[in-house]
Amino acid sequence: MTYDIGSDGGEAGRETDAVVRYAILGPVRAARGTDELDLGPPKRLALFALLVLRAPGPLTLSEAIDVLWDDEPPASAVNVVHRHIGALRRTLEPQLRSRSDARHLVRAADGYRLLVDTSNSDLLHFRDLCAQARLAARAGDPARAAHRFVEALRLWRGPVVADGSLVCRHP
Repeated sequence: MTYDIGSDGGEAGRETDAVVRYAILGPVRAARGTDELDLGPPKRLALFALLVLRAPGPLTLSEAIDVLWDDEPPASAVNVVHRHIGALRRTLEPQLRSRSDARHLVRAADGYRLLVDTSNSDLLHFRDLCAQARLAARAGDPARAAHRFVEALRLWRGPVVADGSLVCRHP
């Protein structure tokens, strides 16, 4: 399985039904089928990157605000985050009628959660392959372990979040 955005081969008329793939092992990208999605301006892109990095766990509002505004966040910071989340929801699910029906980006206890798994997130797939490699090594199968590690390394397209966003500059 590769995470080459845009190489899914989906049909043009079914783009809203196509799988959305998320990539952060290099430039931050998302694609529905063969169409790369426009993730928006720098703060929205950074928020999206944080969601992918935290997935499958939640990203809290306070974490998002800490990264998006290093110093002192404006009084409108929470509203700005909510607006960016709304825009990301519309990008990921253009046909979404109700937030309760979301299949990609949902509300979590104190923030938001991007619903991803190893099949559509290069980061989660990378972590899974590394876990498989470690298990193979412990089981005494160095060839299988090496193969899984090589598969994992092939997912990388550059430094994580390599698009100059706020996330890659955050400690």
